[in-house]
Amino acid sequence: MNPVQGTPVYSAEKFTDLRDLVVRTCDKYSELDAFIFRRSPKLSEVHRSFFEYGHDIKGLATYILNSKYAGDRLAVVGENAYEWFVSYNAILSSGAVGVPLDRMLPEEELIQLLVRSKAKMIFYHHKHHKMMLSIAQKIKSGELDIPLDTFVIFYKEGLTGKTPDDTWPEDDKRFVDIYDLIREGNFLREAGDTKFEDTEIDVNATKIILFTSGTTSMSKGVLLSHNNITSNVYSITQTLDVRRGDRAFSILPLHHTFENTCDFFILSCGACICMCDGLRYIVKNMEEWKPDVCISVPLLFENIYSKIEDGIKASGKERIIAIARPVTRFLKKCGLDVRRNVFKDIIDKLGGNLRMVVIGGAGIDKRYIDAFTDFGLQFYMGYGLTETSPVISVTNEVCNVHGSVGRPMAGITAAIDAEGKGPKAVGEILTKSDCVMLGYYENEEATKEAIDENGWFHTGDMGFIDKTGSIHITGRVKSMIVLTNGKKAFPEEIEAVLTEIKGVAEAFVWGNRNERDAIDICAKLLINRKVIGAEMGLPTEAEDSQIETYLNDKMHEANHKMPQYKIVRNYVFSEEDMIKTTTLKIKRPKEQEHIESRLAELGYTMTAVNGKNFDKLIKAN
Repeated sequence: MNPVQGTPVYSAEKFTDLRDLVVRTCDKYSELDAFIFRRSPKLSEVHRSFFEYGHDIKGLATYILNSKYAGDRLAVVGENAYEWFVSYNAILSSGAVGVPLDRMLPEEELIQLLVRSKAKMIFYHHKHHKMMLSIAQKIKSGELDIPLDTFVIFYKEGLTGKTPDDTWPEDDKRFVDIYDLIREGNFLREAGDTKFEDTEIDVNATKIILFTSGTTSMSKGVLLSHNNITSNVYSITQTLDVRRGDRAFSILPLHHTFENTCDFFILSCGACICMCDGLRYIVKNMEEWKPDVCISVPLLFENIYSKIEDGIKASGKERIIAIARPVTRFLKKCGLDVRRNVFKDIIDKLGGNLRMVVIGGAGIDKRYIDAFTDFGLQFYMGYGLTETSPVISVTNEVCNVHGSVGRPMAGITAAIDAEGKGPKAVGEILTKSDCVMLGYYENEEATKEAIDENGWFHTGDMGFIDKTGSIHITGRVKSMIVLTNGKKAFPEEIEAVLTEIKGVAEAFVWGNRNERDAIDICAKLLINRKVIGAEMGLPTEAEDSQIETYLNDKMHEANHKMPQYKIVRNYVFSEEDMIKTTTLKIKRPKEQEHIESRLAELGYTMTAVNGKNFDKLIKAN
């Protein structure tokens, strides 16, 4: 298997547990801002120092330790908020078990996870208040039999009081304000209570149950320990350069382990987390908060690049930029880095200070990496899974191989389970480290399938490791298309080629069984009419007939870039978003089911609708 183990780039300190991380970090950086945020986009910004952050965590954790909930399972759900961090960190710092839940779940699915997790208390954002009232009523009436008996709101002042569903239930003692609990805990501390410092935390026991995306009945509960998370934070700190006083732009949902662990890392470095007001305010927030680093998913920076590109076209500087990029690239190789000066206008659109971007969750087209790198950013790709706490590898200033997701981080080993030999033999990616989960919640069979007897975690991703030790991902084992002739194709590789087509924002590729019972590679393309119209030299957005002509030509060119067995036989285009997770990854089985079921209902085959507008086919019937 030729395992590859990561080596440190920077020195770092290791924390024994997450309480240790909170205490040492908040003491060390007490006077600095830990958070900047707004309660709503129209209100002024709020600052919270590391001292205030640590004070709130200690107070809430002390309350938990002196309550009947000490050591129990406590859930957190809601929009990204300062109180999300406080409640989750207080739960973990008290030695209780944290259950972070997806903020986008509808009520019935949230209830299913509350039933499965057996959570006794839930901390929630005020936008979830209506849902909490409904769940509380179902428990009271006996319709729902679960141990949940306390509902803690993040920010009670966020309720308008204009409707019963947006009003505080004064007569229901199950509902409490988080700040009342913090005050109660700090009162106990002032009176001499030392449970926060004295309570032992078993660093290798399950302290987090994190449900993966998917249907709630089938989603796996990943069991993580303090040691899993602190080990991952230690590895990241030895790999990426985040500095005291930096500002980090936070966009991804906090229940997702990529954002969650990376925020532990950011705070441990003494950096400030600036919370996004919402997707519509990203550019505005970046301009006003001037972040130094950002951890995100591909779609965000693809959209940002599109806006930058539009701005360049509008300014008439396309040719100047096109000439400047290779020139500054050459000068950098000669030891003279003038990129941020030459492209200052572009950097200023991103706040002016943005230095480093780390992308995870999915691959991003090489052209975006090249563009942002040319503009003067350190633009890195990371890789990991919830089950690995999550980061396995990331590109960095020492090893940044294009097309890869970097070498394994320090303390992490990766290998390829491949039949062939050589540096580019493709097989399943395996990993081994202290970051690997303890197992799946109440699912011993799935745990044994994922972690073998030698301790290797089987990621389910296919790829290879090159001669530099960098990991390259070719696709998912489960999404792999096995053709009738036995050859195998990975949708992700084909999608990367299709999204190089100007005007194609996203692509979804799957294997479709045709009328002859053979497998055809098919695609659904998410298109931008305006961009396609501009590419065709049209004064307006392209019409369907023009889009069909354009895409037919471009698909022909794309197919010529791939081996014969990988060519796309049939495709449709659409302007409606794909079915996605809250971290903006396409839910492949659901998207495929949506396409195929709709076509079957209408009596169509992919061959019959090849090159057509999928949205209009559906709406016409």
